Amino acid sequence: MDQAMPGLDYSFYFRDRPVLVTGGASGIGLAIVERLLASGAKVAIWDLRGDRLEALAQLHGDRVLAQEVDVADTDAVRAAMAKIVTTWGGLAHLVNNAGIIGRIMTLDAFDADEFQRVLSVNLVSAAQVTAAFVKADGDFGERSIVNLSSIAARTGGMLGNFAYATTKAGIATMTLSMSKELAPKVRVNAMAPGIIDTEIQMDSLGDRAKVDALADIIPMKRLGQPTEVAEAAIWLLSPGSSYTTGSLLDVAGGR
Repeated sequence: MDQAMPGLDYSFYFRDRPVLVTGGASGIGLAIVERLLASGAKVAIWDLRGDRLEALAQLHGDRVLAQEVDVADTDAVRAAMAKIVTTWGGLAHLVNNAGIIGRIMTLDAFDADEFQRVLSVNLVSAAQVTAAFVKADGDFGERSIVNLSSIAARTGGMLGNFAYATTKAGIATMTLSMSKELAPKVRVNAMAPGIIDTEIQMDSLGDRAKVDALADIIPMKRLGQPTEVAEAAIWLLSPGSSYTTGSLLDVAGGR
């Protein structure tokens, strides 16, 4: 794929349709937000980075509803969703992107509290945000959800990342369960990104050279870009994937 190639035009479908992207202030989430905005959507962004949310709100005006939300907090999720319903009448689409890698932790140093923290942010939150989304129905016709899993769901992740890998495997299975329950009106799919060149990779490894070296284990011999994941996400959200639900799409360069 030519990384400079413009994406397909989805504005015929997404114009003025309201979408929620959790963890949308940076990385893959931000790339998805920008792709949706470029297609004419209105986007609610949930994140904990208040400064970045403010910058996005100033940049995009009333096309963005920037909300500082802890997705692991049930009361916060309910209140933020109520604000969306009041503002836009409901939601047409949801991207469950919020997540953390968590602290590197091998079994000989197992920390139950840390494991629970990763489970709450990555997996439990996706369930409760989806439950709130289902109730925030409006006059939008077909609705769709994309959940962010990871290639780690299949590979087990890197040493010490078993909590993260476990939650991402849970996302994949939960997606299939949700798709059966919510069909035919709501389609639910998941993506499994591989090693994507984002802040979270730098935060995890702490060194640019170590991040770049990861290309050696990828058949395509490069890291993925957030925009490439966003392009897959918008296809899964769109009518282009109208007969696709319960799927797990790898965006991983062949891993």
